[in-house]
Amino acid sequence: MAEVTEKAIQDAPGQQQSVQIYLDGVLVTSPSRRLTGRQIRQLGPQDRVDGFETQEVNAHGKKIRTIGDSEETELHKDERFRTVPNHGGPGAEAF
Repeated sequence: MAEVTEKAIQDAPGQQQSVQIYLDGVLVTSPSRRLTGRQIRQLGPQDRVDGFETQEVNAHGKKIRTIGDSEETELHKDERFRTVPNHGGPGAEAF
């Protein structure tokens, strides 16, 4: 039953539409409106994926929140995110 619910969510109108967001000050296009923190980082340079975390920031660059690697979030047009070195915060991988 969970598979049916998950598929229905994925097929819901608007979930597969692309959206443009800012990642580290660069406009990038996400293929989906729902991504995890790791998937957001993967839209940018590959050397800023492992060992980094994703933060949502406001227009002035002030941190709003950290988005964990496995935490899914809904993206909105022109939202701003940045990648920062991870020192064991919420986006840290367990070793």
